[in-house]
Amino acid sequence: MLKSIKEFFRSLNPEIIVQAPSRINLINPLDAVEGDFWMPSVAINGVENPLSVFLYIRKTNDISKIIFYEIYDKVNIKLISEEVLSKDINEIKTKFKGEFKLIYASIYRFKKTNSYFWEKYLNSKLEIGIITTIPRQSGLGGSSAIIIAFLYGLAEYFKLINNIDCLKEGDYPINKDIIAEMTTKIEDKDLNITAGYADRYLICRGGLSFCSYCGKLYHKGISKEPLAVYDRIDEIYDINDLPIIICYSGVHHKSGSVHKKLRELYLSGEPSIIENYQKLAELAWKSRFALMSRNWKLLGVYFKENTEIMNRIMKNAGFKYGIGLANNILIKLIEDHPDVYAAKLTGAGGGGSVFALVNPKKIINILLDWQKKLNILIKNDDVFNKKFPNYPLEIKSKLKNAEFYRIKINQNGVTILK
Repeated sequence: MLKSIKEFFRSLNPEIIVQAPSRINLINPLDAVEGDFWMPSVAINGVENPLSVFLYIRKTNDISKIIFYEIYDKVNIKLISEEVLSKDINEIKTKFKGEFKLIYASIYRFKKTNSYFWEKYLNSKLEIGIITTIPRQSGLGGSSAIIIAFLYGLAEYFKLINNIDCLKEGDYPINKDIIAEMTTKIEDKDLNITAGYADRYLICRGGLSFCSYCGKLYHKGISKEPLAVYDRIDEIYDINDLPIIICYSGVHHKSGSVHKKLRELYLSGEPSIIENYQKLAELAWKSRFALMSRNWKLLGVYFKENTEIMNRIMKNAGFKYGIGLANNILIKLIEDHPDVYAAKLTGAGGGGSVFALVNPKKIINILLDWQKKLNILIKNDDVFNKKFPNYPLEIKSKLKNAEFYRIKINQNGVTILK
């Protein structure tokens, strides 16, 4: 799949090609209130599916446009939508609810952050193409990866990365930290999608990290609060891979609606929410010691507790099935396997994805066993009713679209492909 995308993009003779990875949160979700806490997370690529957003930019003699492509059957690529890129700021602001809202909100936010960008954008004629292999609304950071690939691609194309010579009064230099901040403001402020900083820093910076968001609870403007402190623990602990299998449930979710509710309850001082988030924060810092010693069984203990707490938090917040029907089903299917140390949610819940932490020597066998158990469950009502007597049968039809991925740590974050 990766080879096919590279070959297709290169056949178009672009000036640059960008890749932005996906991510998983190891202890989660602190997304909406992470300004009080810290979070271990990892930027990832899939082994077979790269789980990334790819973007190219090339000059054109015609008007500027954005094109979205789709890859299917792992090797074939087709155009699915395109649009002429507006250069009228008033028109751009009207497009925050349309099909290309991520793109137009990114242009708007870039203009507000760096005036030199706007000068270059107005005087350019560009074709920008995007392919994503991250399933939509999967809890793997797909929307953020599109925004980050777009911002970073334009920043590189216009030679804005760490360029302080072009700054005017009120401008900010462009780098990966500022792009992470811009991305959060795009989603949280411009598009009214409640979001935190975790995904954005992960996708920009890459690696396995322990990231502190101290002082960022209220999501103030750039330079009105600290930047996140990003600690690459894979490098200092020499951790080259993680024994993790991801299962995307096939059930779309809207992370903003989950984060919004949890954030409102947290900021209102709701006692049970505060108490449980404090427990999550403790699990987060404890997990660092398990990670540095590669003590996967101990890490699994923390992950299981994480799942219990998150189910409790979300039920208290009014979500009937806690972290979600599909997610709890997928976790229960595999958590009793002797070589599975834990299975847990990544992302906001209510759908999206879960992952299993497993014996490193048994990854492929466990993946196949997980698939097999799910297939049996989907095909057999009696098996489903026996194992999940209080869950509606309708969820089975959605689980037919589940996908499984082996992963590797993405070392670079968003980057230019050579």
